[in-house]
Amino acid sequence: MLKRTFLIFLIALSQILNAQIHVDKFDLTIESELADTLQNIYANFLNNDVDKVSIVELKKKYNRVEYAQFLKGKKLYQSRKKWIEKNAYAESIIIEDETYEMLHFDSIVFDFKYKGIDKEFIQSEIFLDSTATRMALTEMFTCSQNEIIDLCYNPEYAVIFYNSKGEVSGIYEICFECSNVKIGIIGTAMFAVNLPYLNSLFETYMRN
Repeated sequence: MLKRTFLIFLIALSQILNAQIHVDKFDLTIESELADTLQNIYANFLNNDVDKVSIVELKKKYNRVEYAQFLKGKKLYQSRKKWIEKNAYAESIIIEDETYEMLHFDSIVFDFKYKGIDKEFIQSEIFLDSTATRMALTEMFTCSQNEIIDLCYNPEYAVIFYNSKGEVSGIYEICFECSNVKIGIIGTAMFAVNLPYLNSLFETYMRN
């Protein structure tokens, strides 16, 4: 019995150590720490739904009802601009649908179904070349999904995925203040992760 248990442990350990996500389109093999369920989801997504990748800076959001009330009788552009700057706040641009409890053993893989993104709040966008794309994908999908400790979550940046039709197929939204990200593919989930390479991209292209 003990020998059988030890053998099962060795097999499981071998699977963990050799866990990989193969992305043929980008000629990429990612050594992943993720659970099998997520490896399969991400591999399928990256191979079938990602043709190009961009990094974006996000605008702040505002309450549309309050804004509509403010616009009544207002004609000057500067008045509208000042109102938005004063009343806007940081928030996710991910649009979620109903609860999506995809279970993996005793954990929930996704919290909600992914519906799309609110493009209005994309401020600037830069598409990555093949080298930067490969490095960014490796960093995003290698890391294990850590438990959230601190949560201010004021996302100012994101990585946007586009399919072969030029449609947004997913998003990897980032708050560098608390090191938490929110991913939207077929479902949405939040977790903590360090992203030094992506941070350097935003530093180079969007913070100067």
